[in-house]
Amino acid sequence: MAPAKAKAKAKSAGSPGRPRKASFPGGRSKPRVKRNGFNKSAAFWGRLAKQEPNNAEMTLFGIMNYLGLPYKYTGNGQYILMGHAPDFVHLTNRKIVEFFGERWHSPSEEQERIDLFARADFQVLIVWQREIKPTSDHRKRLYKRLLDFEALPDLER
Repeated sequence: MAPAKAKAKAKSAGSPGRPRKASFPGGRSKPRVKRNGFNKSAAFWGRLAKQEPNNAEMTLFGIMNYLGLPYKYTGNGQYILMGHAPDFVHLTNRKIVEFFGERWHSPSEEQERIDLFARADFQVLIVWQREIKPTSDHRKRLYKRLLDFEALPDLER
């Protein structure tokens, strides 16, 4: 009788010819489908509100303060626009500076983010992490980009 039980256990573990069912976190059978970026849970926004800027974002924020640009860090969810939390916002001029790290973002996302915030009448500047390197050439180009972006006229609404 013991060999029969062992044989039954071996079958229940899955036979070699049949693939196992995929398991998802929380016991769900299918992954959730993201629709328009608005299905983020309250827990997600709560965790985001406790988040502080990372070192690279602090470097960019320091550069903007050095140049006298009045941007506020909102990457922790203080300001939500179109279901997203932009990194730095200047509300009176309706301008956003987004900081993209090469590890987390792809170049194809750049235009998507610009178009998304443009629907809400915001101008967007994307700064890549490689642009904040401490070499003088990178910094001079970044200073010029930030100052030129700030000098752009407001959008007509």
